[in-house]
Amino acid sequence: MAKIDPETSALKEQLADSLAQIDSLQAAVADAEARAATHNERIVALQGEMEAARSENERVSARLRDSALKYREARLAASPHIPADLVVAEEIEEIDEQLAAAERVVSQTRERLEKERRQSSPVPAGSPVRRAPDLSGLPAAEKIKLGLQERAERQAP
Repeated sequence: MAKIDPETSALKEQLADSLAQIDSLQAAVADAEARAATHNERIVALQGEMEAARSENERVSARLRDSALKYREARLAASPHIPADLVVAEEIEEIDEQLAAAERVVSQTRERLEKERRQSSPVPAGSPVRRAPDLSGLPAAEKIKLGLQERAERQAP
């Protein structure tokens, strides 16, 4: 039998160790690739769930906006004394705030108008007393002409 050189023997052992490490590393790589594939599948599934959630969120947001607009219209219909252009918000909290502010404005305006009405001189009911036109500034010829016209109107059937 041939004599094995100690260097060759050491190299063979290193080669065997290296091959074992390569096998171990290949197994680790295969395991990591399998985990990566699983994670990629999970990422795709989560992205699908996120897209579905985003669509649902948009749908719910649109319904909420529609509901808030209907709420605003209902509140304005219940308060016809409030001008609609004072309440333009599209969110319920803002609508309530603007309605309260508009209610204050309307109330203050009513109070001011009532106060002004009380302070002003009263206007008599009915039509004013009819008076003949003031002819004192007209020349004599115009006065005669008007008198003749009135007389003709009274005599006409």
